[in-house]
Amino acid sequence: MFAVQLIVSLFVHQVMSSGSGRHSLWALASYISGTTLFPEFSVVLMLDDVQVGYFDSELDRLMRVGRTGEEGAGLDLGQEAVFVLREMFSNMRKRLTLVKHCFNLTAGVHVQQRLTGCEMLEDRQPALIMFRDGSNGQDADSLLYNMTHFTFAGREGWEIQWDVMKKMYFQMLYSNVYLPFCVRTLRTLLDREKHLVMRQVRPRVRLITKQVVGGAQVTCLATDFYPRHINLTLMRDSQLVDEDVLSGGTVLPNGNGLYQVRKSLMVGDDELWRKHNYTCTTSHLSLDNRLEVSWRAEFSRSYRVHVISAPVGLMVAALLLLVLLWRRRRRSEGITMETQEQPEEAEL
Repeated sequence: MFAVQLIVSLFVHQVMSSGSGRHSLWALASYISGTTLFPEFSVVLMLDDVQVGYFDSELDRLMRVGRTGEEGAGLDLGQEAVFVLREMFSNMRKRLTLVKHCFNLTAGVHVQQRLTGCEMLEDRQPALIMFRDGSNGQDADSLLYNMTHFTFAGREGWEIQWDVMKKMYFQMLYSNVYLPFCVRTLRTLLDREKHLVMRQVRPRVRLITKQVVGGAQVTCLATDFYPRHINLTLMRDSQLVDEDVLSGGTVLPNGNGLYQVRKSLMVGDDELWRKHNYTCTTSHLSLDNRLEVSWRAEFSRSYRVHVISAPVGLMVAALLLLVLLWRRRRRSEGITMETQEQPEEAEL
């Protein structure tokens, strides 16, 4: 459950950054105690919404991911980056030990997870740094420092770790050490990978109609676009269709580093009779203007789908089979009679 919360947190921060000129660097870390097939400690490094690096306790080095032909090569961010990841490894191991002691956890597999990272403004000035911790799928505590104030939130039972002195220590540590380091690393990766995170890929937009019982389903589909922020709307006769009657709308990965989104509307037979004009309208950073795709509804028998019950369907099938056999038999009899009525050829 906490893994889902980590992803949601990362998604929310990324959506807030999209279109605002902000960029972010996030580390999603997991520490596992107990016997498993996974490394004891692993980290996925994300630049905005693109995975660029990987580290685990078995490799003990940062590896590049995401680029064809270079995946598996070292990701050179200096020895300081490896030191910070090793320090995170040690810190999360101690924290999980404390968790097991505080909550009397027995032997077995236990997991400590952390989302940590920073954001940078368009002018490359630091915006914030934060971490969020969880243990065994439960939210534990979080810290956020955004250059103007320092906040800490802890789950009940965790306050024993955070007295006034410790809060002051962490405020100084994050503002004077971790934030400058994180922003320096973010700038370095941004310069290296700007062709990935600053690219603009134009969406492919289609309007799809599908026959359904009692009418049709009209779907606006936009695929293969980047960045992920997009505005996709459905219009009926130049009037915006209320979002409450639409299904879908969640931006999803497309499996190739790009994104897709769809919104669907159920259109009944009565609406098809009125022959409305439906238009998909798309606004995206890659488009100079809005992109529109239209379709005019036409009521016809092709949009009326009838459901036949199983017994009736079997009777219809049997009747069609009898007709087919009867016609074949009549044809066979006609050929036989024609053969018999032909005169015999004269013998030479």
